[in-house]
Amino acid sequence: MTRHNAQPPTSAPRPTLRSRLLGAELRRVREASGFTVAEFAALVDQESAALRQQESGIIADPADFVVPELEVRCPWGTLTTNVISALCREAIRIDIFAPLGIHPALDPLDADRCTAYVLEDAVVDHRDVALRVIPREAGAYPGIEHHALTRFSLADGPAIVLYAYLHAAHFTEEEQHLLCAYRLFEELAEFTGTANAA
Repeated sequence: MTRHNAQPPTSAPRPTLRSRLLGAELRRVREASGFTVAEFAALVDQESAALRQQESGIIADPADFVVPELEVRCPWGTLTTNVISALCREAIRIDIFAPLGIHPALDPLDADRCTAYVLEDAVVDHRDVALRVIPREAGAYPGIEHHALTRFSLADGPAIVLYAYLHAAHFTEEEQHLLCAYRLFEELAEFTGTANAA
């Protein structure tokens, strides 16, 4: 993975994108094992507060904090698909702009959390998403200037945007990408007549 640090250092520690993903996976494994925070902290000889910070992606030692990592690029492979799977599990909401169809790495999904915007003649064999069809007869549609993208809204911290390219996945929580994604999905919801349902 290569890192892209686009913002200057700040005085207060902020979770990096990588540490948020690691913390979410740590919490998932702990919960799947049936441990409470206190039980697991005692097992690994840590304070409960420190474990909670790790699960939320906070760096334990502020001296280790340099620059918040807001972007991660990964070549396609097991690591990338595992990150996408973790995001699919952790997200409280998943919005997909996929005019030609949903990327196969997006799994597991469910219709209560996931909405996909596709062109009306796209082949989509997903019953586990709420589909919103973008009509072609309108001649144009919002987002035509955008790459296909997926927005994962998480309970803690900013959303994460995924751009799935041919050779790599690009994960970002940079403000400009988040603002574009929010605007895109608002326009798509209005365009498909589902603004109140989205």
